[in-house]
Amino acid sequence: MDMDRLVCLGIITSPHGIKGAVKIKTFTEKPENIFSYGELINGDESYKIDSISTVGDNLAIATLNGVNSCDEAELLRNKKLYATQDKLPELDNKNQFYHNDLIGMEVKLENNESYGYVTYIHNFGSGDILEIIATSTKKNIMLSFTQEIFPHINVKKRYMVLSIPEFVD
Repeated sequence: MDMDRLVCLGIITSPHGIKGAVKIKTFTEKPENIFSYGELINGDESYKIDSISTVGDNLAIATLNGVNSCDEAELLRNKKLYATQDKLPELDNKNQFYHNDLIGMEVKLENNESYGYVTYIHNFGSGDILEIIATSTKKNIMLSFTQEIFPHINVKKRYMVLSIPEFVD
């Protein structure tokens, strides 16, 4: 299985109740959407969601096929749930990206000089923040993922242009 083509849709955070249900922190637009992607993958294991109910903005309670006790559910704590990217919907416009399209992408300055690579994408509630490791200094920098800071992204050629804000040196 090509891990580059897998997209993390959620993570099992804990068991819920005594019959094997689990809490899932979802990364889908609506928590219940995670149900619509069929079997979800973690390494060599796959999980089929039998039922799901939304309990918050990005939190759902789910029952998984074959998981019937709190002990079985406990073994799934912190397991990430992936779907292959081909199961995901096509994005509507050129300014939308799946996180896995951006992670590992080269970051170039406006003069086409290589700056570094995207290592992680964070979201603390106010929008996506790209963590970039600078090739020359090996230091990490975190920048808001905005059109002003990243005016051009080429997914096919795997690079983005960075317009460095004045406060960054």
